[in-house]
This record gives sequence, C-alpha cells and structure tokens, in this order.
Amino acid sequence: MSALEDLHMQRFIEVETQKQRFQQLVHSLTEECWESCVQGAPGSRLDRRTESCLVNCVERFIDTSNYIVNRLEKEGEQEMAREARQDGAKLPTSTSEEFKWQ
Repeated sequence: MSALEDLHMQRFIEVETQKQRFQQLVHSLTEECWESCVQGAPGSRLDRRTESCLVNCVERFIDTSNYIVNRLEKEGEQEMAREARQDGAKLPTSTSEEFKWQ
C-alpha cells in the first residue's frame, strides 16, 4: 500500500470513528432529553410543558452537535494538512455534510 493510499485509509477510519461517536452522542442525548422532560409513563399525547421541554432539549442538542461536527471537521482538516505538508502529498478534503442537521 502506498503512502497516499495509507493516508486515505487513515482518513476513512477517522471519518467512520467520528460517525460512531456521533451516533453514541445521539443515543445518550436522546435518553437524556427523555429522562429530563418526560415524567412517568407518557399518555397518548404529550402535555405542553413536556413537549416544550423536549423541543428545547432537541434544539440545544442540534446546536451542540453542529458545533462538535464543525470542530472535528476543522481538526481533521488541520491534521490532514500537516500530514500532507510532511509527506509532500496533497489530499482532497471532504466535507461532513452528512453529519450536519439541517
């Protein structure tokens, strides 16, 4: 495997690891919002207070998730640029649009 192929493989593994971390974050924060907002067993409909709490919790989660994704993307790009300068290779950068909430 060439050095460039090795760097591509390393980047792929990093992206997949980021996806896994993100999924773990989704799971834990979903559980956190549910436990924070839903008191007891829910009925057939959520009351206004519970619904508002869940909406606010989800909005905070989305803001936090976008921040984390942007931070990880920036760190990944900086690391790739450092490696490319060290190896004299130029790698294409990828975006993490699949991670961002729209």
